[in-house]
Amino acid sequence: MLRSPYLYVGLVVTLICWPFWTETSDDGPAWAQAAIEIVPSLLGFSMGGMAIMLAFSNAAIFSTLTQKGKENSLFLKVIANFFHFILVQTIAVLLALIGKAHGSPVIGFIGFWAMTYALLVALATAGQLLRTAEVFNKVGGIMVQTKAPDEKEGE
Repeated sequence: MLRSPYLYVGLVVTLICWPFWTETSDDGPAWAQAAIEIVPSLLGFSMGGMAIMLAFSNAAIFSTLTQKGKENSLFLKVIANFFHFILVQTIAVLLALIGKAHGSPVIGFIGFWAMTYALLVALATAGQLLRTAEVFNKVGGIMVQTKAPDEKEGE
């Protein structure tokens, strides 16, 4: 995680947005309300994406993704990315709830950074899904090419 460029970009965005995470109103810190409104939607997307990833793999594609049980297979990398994404989002929501209850600049800084990092990790996870889709596409193309002529679609 410490090698993640998203963590440091999130830090820079947090520093640039210092007026936002230090601002408070009658409802509490503005950043906490934003996190409570934004992050749960991402969390739902993450859980749905992970479920789809687990559900829509046929045997050939699943075998390709797991790379015959390799410890650092593409499948485990994708699932680990989803888990990381969900973990960061959960931490961001928890910090937002704490921030709503106890608005302090320190909690504001850490919470806003967590929220920003969660948003940026969404981008990383989307990139991982794109790479996985490319594998699905390639394996699907190989499967179509290796079918008998009478099994091919459209024939």
